[in-house]
Amino acid sequence: MPNKKELAIATNEKLSKYSTFQIGGPADFFYKLEDTADLIPLFQFAKKKKIPYFIIGGGSNILFDDKGFRGLIIKIDTKNISLAPGPKGSILLTADAGVSIASLLDFSIKNDLSGLEKWVGLPGTVGGAVRGNAGCNGLETREILIEASIVDEKNGRIRKVKNNYFNFKYRQSKLKTTKEIVISATFKLEKRTVSAYEQKKMMAEIRQSRMSKQPFGASTGSFFKNPSKEKPAGLLIEKADLKGKTIGKAQISTKHGNFLVNLGGATSQDILKLARFARQAVKLKFGLILQEEVQILSANGLQKL
Repeated sequence: MPNKKELAIATNEKLSKYSTFQIGGPADFFYKLEDTADLIPLFQFAKKKKIPYFIIGGGSNILFDDKGFRGLIIKIDTKNISLAPGPKGSILLTADAGVSIASLLDFSIKNDLSGLEKWVGLPGTVGGAVRGNAGCNGLETREILIEASIVDEKNGRIRKVKNNYFNFKYRQSKLKTTKEIVISATFKLEKRTVSAYEQKKMMAEIRQSRMSKQPFGASTGSFFKNPSKEKPAGLLIEKADLKGKTIGKAQISTKHGNFLVNLGGATSQDILKLARFARQAVKLKFGLILQEEVQILSANGLQKL
């Protein structure tokens, strides 16, 4: 009978290394998941220890606490990508949840595929993109997702579900309620119909446009959800005259009102105080309450702003 696999679970792992905010204290336990078969043993480990666990991907949409996390952080780091023929001459690209959007885009270009160009510069991973219906430049995950494999944390059962299962809305999917975990996702792409030069030129223009509007530095991108297309959060914050506002080492970007930036040495409390300040100012000026897009993980679990 084969020996039970020993999981190399790290202790006191600094979470700032796994967040684009570059903020976060130590997690009591940490595991980099490269094989989905390890998920169930990890759930069992957390249950035995009577501790919470939390799943992360690229860390581009999360604010960790300076105190770290009193539980187990599981970083999805699976990397497989494959292709298969799809309906009407399309190509189906299936990627593991841990594949970065940048790697996904690079793979599609190298294989002469089109359909992901608008995602140039989009941070995060495939799993996070499905969970949060991520998107940019007018392309959301729900528009190209065919199906995904998900796992139920209660029974460990893996199943494939179609696009409509997720009840996608703006930056939202059913998974935020059900707590099911994305294992892999399949996207419908097309064979490239323009030259490689034209495709790269178009992507360069999109990238340049993003860079001209968005700041460099340690941030999570858009901190708040847009109340509507007509009233984006960044514009509301700008009209509240908050661009450049600083608390501690955290700043509302001078370039984009919806980007909170770690100037270097910012604490999680600096970010939270600044975000609350911005939310209150927008509420007083416009009567609108901004909802955070970023997940806020306290030492003991998710919290609201």
